[in-house]
Amino acid sequence: MVKRWVAVLVAAVFFVLGFLALYDQYLNIGIWFQIEDIHHETFAVAFAALGLGVLIGAIVVTDEK
Repeated sequence: MVKRWVAVLVAAVFFVLGFLALYDQYLNIGIWFQIEDIHHETFAVAFAALGLGVLIGAIVVTDEK
């Protein structure tokens, strides 16, 4: 059970990092997500995929007791 909370916290960190990457782009350029310019978007999508992967991994793995 403790490992699942750690997984949720790690996933939340990844989601926050992805949001911060897009927020930095919004502050500097004024656009949240622009598919033509794949720089901040790459990091945001990668962090979202990592977060989802951690959450899915926490659900799939069973507790061994």
